[in-house]
Amino acid sequence: MVVREMFAHAERSVTVVGYAVYQGQMVFEALAKRMDKVPELEVEFFLNISRPDRDTTKSDILVSRFIERFKTTQWPSGSRLPSVYYDPRSVSDEGRVRSSLHAKCVIVDRRHIFISSANFTEAGQQRNIEVGLYLNSEHLANKTSLHFKNMLEADLFCRAL
Repeated sequence: MVVREMFAHAERSVTVVGYAVYQGQMVFEALAKRMDKVPELEVEFFLNISRPDRDTTKSDILVSRFIERFKTTQWPSGSRLPSVYYDPRSVSDEGRVRSSLHAKCVIVDRRHIFISSANFTEAGQQRNIEVGLYLNSEHLANKTSLHFKNMLEADLFCRAL
């Protein structure tokens, strides 16, 4: 409920950082509607692209599959897409350098921040017992947003969409 409410009232920017996304069309419905209603709304996702253990698929193929799945099954159809970034180490062809983007938070208008244990799944958003902290704190929201912007500017993330 908190995330949906945050999405529904966004005016300038939304940053979504997440590990797992399933049932995304439902989870992100309010955000997609808001993006359609507010064309200037800047929306950035920082998402994990996972590589199963012992998977030898080339990283560019894993990223292409992720993009296709996100566009066709995780994002509400017919809506403007957000910018989507990922940590290239998560799909690295070298097993010893892999990582996971495991953080889960939503920042709206660089003023409201929700940090949670919940993934962006129907279960994580509606059924599981999770814990989250919502703050109306321009300072904390700005700091957290800048953390990801700085990592993006340092080329620690790649753009998927």
